[in-house]
Amino acid sequence: MFTLLFLPFKLLKWFLKLSGVRGGLLLAIGIGIGVLIAPERGAVLRARLQARIEEARRGPVPPTVDPIV
Repeated sequence: MFTLLFLPFKLLKWFLKLSGVRGGLLLAIGIGIGVLIAPERGAVLRARLQARIEEARRGPVPPTVDPIV
């Protein structure tokens, strides 16, 4: 139980040892900036992207042309 509880801390320690303090600080700053400027929640963004993908798959809508009489 304690192994699973402390696993994130062990992984963080391993990452910092591998990347150094500078890499860890850059990662923390990047995560902080991403959280601050995130436009919306993930579910809302995924729904919007899915709608745009479906619209792109349907192709462009042909313009309606009035017949010349």
